[in-house]
Amino acid sequence: MKGVAIDRAVLLYELERRCSFVDCNARIKIGLTKSEAFAYHGFECDVCNLWTTDSLIEKDIPEWWPELQLDQERALSDSDLSLE
Repeated sequence: MKGVAIDRAVLLYELERRCSFVDCNARIKIGLTKSEAFAYHGFECDVCNLWTTDSLIEKDIPEWWPELQLDQERALSDSDLSLE
C-alpha cells in the first residue's frame, strides 16, 4: 500500500477583519501561517470579492510579533546586500 503525502502548513493565527467597503462591511476570518503572516498586506473579501489593504500589528499576533519583526529585518538586510 502506498502512503499519501500531504504537505501541511501550521496555522499560527486567525484574524478577524471587516471589509473596508461601506456597501459590504462583511466580517472576514483569515487564517495565516508564519510565511503568510510575513507577506500579509491585505485580503480579498469573501462576499464582494474586493481587495482591502491591511497589515498586521503587534496586537494581532503578540506571541510571535518579535520573531516576525526579526524575519522582516533579515529579509530587508538580505535584499540590501543583493543590491550591492
